[in-house]
Amino acid sequence: MSTTDRIRTVAELLSRPGTPGRPPAPAPHQGAEHALAAGRTGTALALAVLADHEDAEGAPEAAAELRRAAHGQLAAAVKSPGGTRGGGLFSGAAALAFAARTMARRPGEYRSLLDALAPRVRQAAAARVAELRADLAAGAGLRAHTFDTVSGVAGLGRLLLALEPDGPALADLLTALVELAEPTGTTLPRWWTAGGPGLPGADPDFPQGHLNLGLAHGIPGPLALLALARLRGVGLPGQDEAIDEAIEALASWLAARQTPTGSWPMTLRVEDERAGRPPADPPTRAAWCYGTPGAARALFLAGAALRRPDWQATAVAALAGTLAADPSGWNLDGPGLCHGTAGLLRITQRTAEESGSAELAAHLPALAATVGAELDTVLAAGHPSGLLEGTAGAALALHGYTRTTTADPAAEWDAFLLIG
Repeated sequence: MSTTDRIRTVAELLSRPGTPGRPPAPAPHQGAEHALAAGRTGTALALAVLADHEDAEGAPEAAAELRRAAHGQLAAAVKSPGGTRGGGLFSGAAALAFAARTMARRPGEYRSLLDALAPRVRQAAAARVAELRADLAAGAGLRAHTFDTVSGVAGLGRLLLALEPDGPALADLLTALVELAEPTGTTLPRWWTAGGPGLPGADPDFPQGHLNLGLAHGIPGPLALLALARLRGVGLPGQDEAIDEAIEALASWLAARQTPTGSWPMTLRVEDERAGRPPADPPTRAAWCYGTPGAARALFLAGAALRRPDWQATAVAALAGTLAADPSGWNLDGPGLCHGTAGLLRITQRTAEESGSAELAAHLPALAATVGAELDTVLAAGHPSGLLEGTAGAALALHGYTRTTTADPAAEWDAFLLIG
């Protein structure tokens, strides 16, 4: 099956009446119809972007049909229970606003919906900032949902950076992240997390808590947001150097946690960090959510923001090393964006183009072929078609691969991953 045929197969599945992305059993960032990860909101976004593929293929009627289906999915998501409530970027009002902005192809399109959602997004961001500051003041470890990409201020900040880059809501959020990065005078940073990854309570594997290095749920999310804000010229009134100092602190910490093999661990135990005792061979993976690609991408963006070619070179080398390794050690699951090969493809493509690395670019054809083969397998098995973990995300990554460059407005569909 050709890449275009694969993309069209996924688009046809997504455009069937009543299809909400066919989500699997609910997971932390899945489930509701208004969810970006696996609900109608994510389906709407995917259909709109895949319509661009039909335009590029010279099929305007097919593109128009997909856009009608996308609009229907978004309308259904707006009407779903809890569809316009607050929350993180991946649910409720923020997810709808992200999708609507990404789907807009004409001036003023979805303007009334975005105007209605904007106050709810600001309220959600303010609530998360308040939770984050309360956790910082308590000093007993943060809750991941206060600061991460999926549920916290990093993801909401990325949306505000797109919607209201000069607004007070984003300024307050960035100020909170600057506070997050402040030195503590100890070996433990302020953003350590109580409990274990993905768990609300005590975890016997992390008796004193952990430090999360995943782009989905850890410190690379705030680092990426700060870098993206800096790259877009966003600052803080009266604090010209504040964002730069926060980027420097977080990026230096992340760079120093790279293992001798060039990879990044997924997490570190608090007791090991306090003792300056990194694990000799920590588990990692080649995913967006956790592991080397996500961490490398955040460090690369930090290097671009502060003009640190050493950080960028470190990131490119780490990603190249991952791609050169035996794929059986990538610890990936299927063709999805979250913990599958599509996420690796998208990060590699963006980084290759922005760095000019011929080494990274050389891996793209084989990586795209792997995504395509895995997509064939899950389509044949009737697996879920959600945006983050399903076939929709894989189709978007393949669509992105077919484009000559990611440096255009339509490429912003991947902004919810905080990779650009």
